[in-house]
Amino acid sequence: MRYLSVVLAVLLIFGAASDALAQKPELTEVDAWLVRDPQMSAQFAVADQMGYFKERGIKVNPRWYIAGTDLPSMWGAGNIHLGTATATMVVPIAAAGQPIYSIAPQSDIAGTQQIVLGKRAQELVRTPKDFEKLKVGMPKGASVTLAIQGMAKDTGVDFSKIQFVNLSPPDSITALAKGDIDAMAGWAPWVFNAVKNAGGKVYFTGNRSHIPGKEGQVDWLLVHAGVVASGKMLKENPNTLKAILRALAKATTTINTDREGAVKIVAREMKMDEALARDIMALNIYSMEMTDKIYKGMEVFVDFLHSLNRIPQKIAPDSVFYTKLLKEVDPKLVKWEAKTELK
Repeated sequence: MRYLSVVLAVLLIFGAASDALAQKPELTEVDAWLVRDPQMSAQFAVADQMGYFKERGIKVNPRWYIAGTDLPSMWGAGNIHLGTATATMVVPIAAAGQPIYSIAPQSDIAGTQQIVLGKRAQELVRTPKDFEKLKVGMPKGASVTLAIQGMAKDTGVDFSKIQFVNLSPPDSITALAKGDIDAMAGWAPWVFNAVKNAGGKVYFTGNRSHIPGKEGQVDWLLVHAGVVASGKMLKENPNTLKAILRALAKATTTINTDREGAVKIVAREMKMDEALARDIMALNIYSMEMTDKIYKGMEVFVDFLHSLNRIPQKIAPDSVFYTKLLKEVDPKLVKWEAKTELK
């Protein structure tokens, strides 16, 4: 009996060692192309600075860049295999026939997409229908358009009656202060400046209404930032990606339980003022839970970008998701599952 117990113990040890070997990252070092933005890459910054990647046997080299809109052209060169992105970045890449997959969400960033009323409009707009009378400054084709469309649909506003003026966010702030426009639609940090410097007031965001009598959580814009990987990376280095996801999950917990500590790290890594980082992060919902809202958001963006002729043809929205690795990391995080086959 004692001999049998020893044999079983040895087998268990070898089995555990075998499992550990099977899960060992294929790579010990990898580059991650990250937008220098608390909405897009906060978890990577925290995981890197807190040593969470190192705990998993991985060295992640952050390759910071400024504009997420640059990713489609950079991805096309074939040298990027891991990064952070939103649907507006993923869809054009996939529509161009380049394999890219969203393997885990990181944050709901709809709260930083805001519609701000100027001083005159604050007096004029008594009900949502009054929004039809406004002149709104906004970059043509910006994703915040979807938030306005969502608000219009839910409140009976005729979207076609709203007059839009094609202005960059900085120019919108100036025009709002002068009274040349009644409202601006944009994103952080510009909308913060509109409130602070132009006397603006937030009317609604992509996920929260401040409309009198209709306050509360809304789904007027479904936009999430997440981790993306190339087909090559998924096929050749799944254990590496799982190690990275485990580190990012720990970083997500840190962001949600030690916000002040995370703000200091993010502000330093993003090269921004701590107060600004704190304000932006307060509006983001940091979670790696994959839900059908994220899929629906991708579906909406496919239609939106196709309507603007930014993609030549529509793609199947579920074709850019790969949830297998996240499910292996933590099954509880996968509330919606993709059936995607790797290309």
